[in-house]
Amino acid sequence: MTKTVRARYTLEFKREAVRLVTGGQSIAAAARSLGVVEQTLFNWVKADRQGRL
Repeated sequence: MTKTVRARYTLEFKREAVRLVTGGQSIAAAARSLGVVEQTLFNWVKADRQGRL
């Protein structure tokens, strides 16, 4: 059985991803272009809106 390694993203990468979404791009399109899972990007946007990113 293999262990799954979780990806680690820098704060700068997360902020740039959130900026794409707040700039008008859909979460699905931004996630696809950045190579991250949509749910992960959704969580980052939600955290940013709550001031916890």
